[in-house]
Amino acid sequence: MEDEKVVKFIDTRDERVLEDCTKAQLQSIADHFGIKLRSSKVGERRLEIVAQLRARDEALWEERPRTAASAGENVSSRGSSGSRRNVKLEIMKLQLEAQLKCEEAQLRKEERDQEAQLRREEREAQLKREEREAQLRWEEREHEAQLRQERELEAKLKQQEIEANREVELKRAELGLAPPAPPQQEDHRVRERDLPVFVPNEAEGFFDHFERVAFLKKWPRTE
Repeated sequence: MEDEKVVKFIDTRDERVLEDCTKAQLQSIADHFGIKLRSSKVGERRLEIVAQLRARDEALWEERPRTAASAGENVSSRGSSGSRRNVKLEIMKLQLEAQLKCEEAQLRKEERDQEAQLRREEREAQLKREEREAQLRWEEREHEAQLRQERELEAKLKQQEIEANREVELKRAELGLAPPAPPQQEDHRVRERDLPVFVPNEAEGFFDHFERVAFLKKWPRTE
């Protein structure tokens, strides 16, 4: 039973059928058309079959009826020589076309690779922008949370101060003591005598002492 692809090519002469043929199938096609294949490579065998069939068709097209046998023999001889030249030309033409197709395929592949590289770089840049924006949003939320904590702490301290003053006033009222006189403006030089000498390396202790003195002396918070 003949191979389906072999039969299809013999019936249609469609060169695209050869692209899927194996070496054995190409040999069967060559045997059918009486073509002698020189190469053992599948790709070159396809080129030989196509070239020789094209050259054979061109030679048949150029032939004319001959009235003399001798003239016919001479024309046949020239036709045979011309057919061999046509086969070589067709093979060269097919090889050139195959080379051009390979180069075009390579160019398309390079273009696809470049487009893919550009898309990757754009995605990476987009991811970096999104990461930076997310980092900025996180820092902004952290800053707002810190500000809220500071405001809450300040309000809590103020409330504690108000409650402490109220307790003092209630205690004085229970003891029948007069309310304390409003704080008078003090000279800054007098206040400085109540503070130790500021030493940069002992700043924390200085500020702790300053807060205790300011609380006991009831210095205005604005000062």
